[in-house]
Parts: sequence; structure tokens; C-alpha cells
Amino acid sequence: MKERGEKIFWGLFFILGAVFILVGRLGYLEGVSVVTLVFAVLLAACFVKSLIHLEYTGMLFSLAFLAILFDEELQITALTPGPVLLAALFGSIGLNILFHNKHRHYHACHKRDPFDRADCETVNVEDDSCISYGTTFGSSIKYINSDDFRRADLSCNFGAMRVYFDNAMIQNGNAVVNLRVSFSGVGLYVPKEWQIVDHTSASFGAVNEKNRAKTTGTPVLTLTGSISFGGVEIIYI
Repeated sequence: MKERGEKIFWGLFFILGAVFILVGRLGYLEGVSVVTLVFAVLLAACFVKSLIHLEYTGMLFSLAFLAILFDEELQITALTPGPVLLAALFGSIGLNILFHNKHRHYHACHKRDPFDRADCETVNVEDDSCISYGTTFGSSIKYINSDDFRRADLSCNFGAMRVYFDNAMIQNGNAVVNLRVSFSGVGLYVPKEWQIVDHTSASFGAVNEKNRAKTTGTPVLTLTGSISFGGVEIIYI
């Protein structure tokens, strides 16, 4: 649940804050300002949060910014800021290419539970009920035309994506869009009648809504997955 993830994040934030205060009082962080400590705690919490969700971009850039903050203490000033940020960028690209499939795959669904990833098996032709779509280093537009939409797995790395759901129908009351967004902007165009429930995990990213209208509560589209250094915009049409 998103609420639980937020509790974990802020819990870690304050625990790490307490640790840094104690370490600072012991003299191990002499000369480090309070502002630097606050940023360090926030970055450390972001790293742990990204690690839990295997968000490679959030993990590497959190470490990169921590290295920049403490480059003198770590005696790595020759590596900051440019080289360490570039290393984080290329590392993020490599890990996302290796572990997040950037090609299109289409799935056929056999069960009614849209949250169950096991209900889809890869086939060679597109099935409108369960769809996987990805973009890396580019921009793309996808139209979802389905009379029984259940799930979409969307991956966008260092690019832009627009996905239109205005011709899709949710028959059983709920469907899922699972997002993997890194250094990208994603626009989801959905009918005004749909209810959006946001369960995504964000590291230096956010989900925003435009033209939101009142709904009756059904059908429900649940957003899951992760957003790192990017944004997802919900546009009601």
C-alpha cells in the first residue's frame, strides 16, 4: 500500500536523523552543517526506499548526491560533481536496460484478478485485455482499445510516453496500470468517469492530475509501480 510505503519512508527519515545527530555530537561529522545533515538524511532514506522497490535510478543518484555532499570527508573531490553524476546516469541506463524489458510484449489473461501478475502469459499477438509497452530514449503514443481492459505494464526510461484509455472499457470494476518511469514524462489520458487510485512509489517524482471530475467510484483504475526522477500526469478526457 502507498500509505505503508510513506510511513516506512518517513520512519527511516527520522531514524536516520537521530543517528546523524548522535554521530555528529560524537565529533565524527565535525564541520558538517545542519543543512548538509538534513539533505544527507533525506538522500539516505530515498536510497533505502529505492532499494526496497529496486528502483535503480533512485538508488544510484541518491548515492551520487551523498558522495557530492561528503566528497571532502571521503577524499573523492576529484570525482565530484561531474564524474559521479555521469556514472550514476550511465549506471541507471545500463541497469534499466538489463532488468527492465524495453520491448513490447502482449499478454493473454486467464484469471479475473487484475493484480495477479501470474494471470498473463506472453503470446505473439496483441491482446487488448492485458498489455505491456515500453519506451527507452524516445517518445511514443499508445492507444488502448479494449472491451475488457484489465492490466497494462508501462515502462518509460529517459523518454516520453502518452497512453490513451478513452476507448477502453473496464468490465469487472477495476483494472491496473503498473508503471516503471525513470527520467521520463508519462501522460495517461483516461475517461472522466474513472476513479484513479494511486499506489505508486516515487523517488524525486510525482503523479499529478488534470481536469479531474467527480465519479461514482467505479470503475477503478489503480496505479502501481515506481517513479524516479520523472512525472506521471493523469489527464481526464
